[in-house]
Amino acid sequence: MSKAHDKNPLKLTFIPVIYGTIKKKKLAILLYTFKNCHVSMKSFIESAILYQDETIRKELTGIMKGHPHLIPNYFQDIINLNSFIIARPVQFVLICIPADNLKDDHFVLQEKFPHVYFIYYYPTFNVDNFHYNNFGHFTNLIVGDKRVEHLSEILIQLKHNFWKKIPLKEFGINFNRLSPRMKRVMNYIETHDLKYCNAVKIAQFLEISSGYFSQEFKKEFSVSFRKFMQRLIDHYEFIILNKLDVSAKSASQILGYSELSSFSRSFKKRKGYPPSKGTKTESVSSG
Repeated sequence: MSKAHDKNPLKLTFIPVIYGTIKKKKLAILLYTFKNCHVSMKSFIESAILYQDETIRKELTGIMKGHPHLIPNYFQDIINLNSFIIARPVQFVLICIPADNLKDDHFVLQEKFPHVYFIYYYPTFNVDNFHYNNFGHFTNLIVGDKRVEHLSEILIQLKHNFWKKIPLKEFGINFNRLSPRMKRVMNYIETHDLKYCNAVKIAQFLEISSGYFSQEFKKEFSVSFRKFMQRLIDHYEFIILNKLDVSAKSASQILGYSELSSFSRSFKKRKGYPPSKGTKTESVSSG
C-alpha cells in the first residue's frame, strides 16, 4: 500500500466509504456509515467496551459522559465480553486495544454476533497490521489525533440510527453464510436512506443490472427483494413508532415517504389502523 499526502485521502473500496491518510506507517482513518436522522429515544443504548490500558478507559469515560443515552460496560477479557453480549441487548462494541494484541478470538467475536456494530478505537494504528480479512469486519475504524471528535460524532449518529439494524436472527438470516455481494447489500440497507433502498439504486451500487440483482437476491434469500423490504419496513415502523418519540409525519419522512398522506394510506391499508395509533404487534412476527 503506497503512502498518500494528508490532502489526498486514502480510499479503500472493500468498505463503503473510508477517509484517511498514511504517514510514517500510521493510519488515521475514519469510516462514516450512518446518516443523520434527528429523533429522540425512549430507551437507552447498551454498549460494551474491551480495553487494556487504563488511559484509554479514562479517555472513553470522558467521552461517554457527553452521551447520557449510552450505557457503557467495560471489560478487560474477551470471555466476559462474550458472555455479556449473549445476555444483554448490546447495540455496539468498542475494541480499544493495540492492533498487535488482537487475536483470532477478537475477529471470531464479530462473526459470532453479526447484528452488533463493532468499532475499533485506538490512538495509533500501524498500516502493516491492516488486513481486510480481519479489520474488514469492523463497522468503523477510528484512530489518530481526532479520534475523540470522530467517535463522538458516530455515537450521536448511533443514537439516531440504531433502528436501522436489520434483525438478522428474527429474519432467519445467517450473515456469515451470505455471499460477499449480499453482505454488501445488508450493509447498504443499514447505512442508506430508505428512499435509496430499492432494486435500481442497489443494483447501481453493486454495478450490476437491477434484473440480475433481483434474481440473485431471491436465489439467496428465497424471497423477492420487494417482499423482504416490505417486511423490513414493517419492522422499522414498529421500532420508530414504539421506541422513538416522533410524530407520524416525522416517521413518514424517516421511512422515505414524500407525503404524510401516502404513508398513512399505506400503513392503514396494511395494518387496518392509522400510524397515529402506533403498532399493535411485534415487528418481526409477520412474514
